[in-house]
Amino acid sequence: MYRSALRRLARELDCEPTEEGVLRARGDADPAAYANRLLKKSRTGVMILDHGFAGGEAMSPAEHSAAIEIPQREVVRLETAAERLVSSCDNVRDWTAAVRSLLRTAISDGAVGVKTIAAYRAGLQLWEPNPERAEAEFRILRGRTANGHTIRLEGAPLCHTLLLEAAQECRDLGVPLQVHCGFGDPDEDMALANPLGLRRLFVEESYAGLTVVLLHCYPFHREAAYLASVFPGVYMDLSLAIPMAAHDGARALLEALGLCPTSKILYATDATRFPEVYLVAAALHREAMAGALGHLVETGWLMQREAIEAGRQVLSGNARRIYQVPG
Repeated sequence: MYRSALRRLARELDCEPTEEGVLRARGDADPAAYANRLLKKSRTGVMILDHGFAGGEAMSPAEHSAAIEIPQREVVRLETAAERLVSSCDNVRDWTAAVRSLLRTAISDGAVGVKTIAAYRAGLQLWEPNPERAEAEFRILRGRTANGHTIRLEGAPLCHTLLLEAAQECRDLGVPLQVHCGFGDPDEDMALANPLGLRRLFVEESYAGLTVVLLHCYPFHREAAYLASVFPGVYMDLSLAIPMAAHDGARALLEALGLCPTSKILYATDATRFPEVYLVAAALHREAMAGALGHLVETGWLMQREAIEAGRQVLSGNARRIYQVPG
């Protein structure tokens, strides 16, 4: 994937297909103009951004909005937002209420969804929360903030309590809940990142009407496709898998389309920090879509006009509909 990306970037930047060539071309350009050039080349119409991931060395949301010309909307990273509220709350009930209030304010201010990384912090096997354990762990977490320590929200009692409360708030607000599942960074236990563990969100009455978007999914893309095929509120993307799994990402997309309706799979890049990643991921995703849909036409599963409409749905229409972003 990396070698392929260097060659793609070299063609765009008219330079040698090496690290040195790409870095020289990027270093000679104005950073904002360079970023906008590559983002526009990706033909991105709207950026839906999780600023909670970026870290201190990246642009702030305000700086990003000012520098980048493409329209931008925010998704609230649940665990990061919740960590900031621990020190101001006396107990778990106050804390979850404060988080729900924060989510209502964020959506009112223009955010289009909420994202959870519970797969990293606690896994996705959602059981009934244990209030006593959650309260005990909250006291420990709050004690760390009082002593000036940096805190990290983790463990099923708190993370799953938070996730289930946020799911109800997303349902009430009518916005999607994004759930990281499948592969990611090494601090995730992949054995606990299978989206099948989220079943209670799809079947229990208290979450009826909730929209869930399963992110990345690979290598559980077949499980995600199954969930999207049988539960009305479930959608999926293969964002991180398309560039990172190289040629297997395209195969995963074809496999996902075996069960997932074309009205329920979304284009996404999972790109961050570097504008080059947006350009490369966009190209790879379009090529994967062309290959998958072309195969379905050639083998008689779709007519050409149906495949073209499916491409429009995946690349834009589905996201604009569920995130309520005007065309």
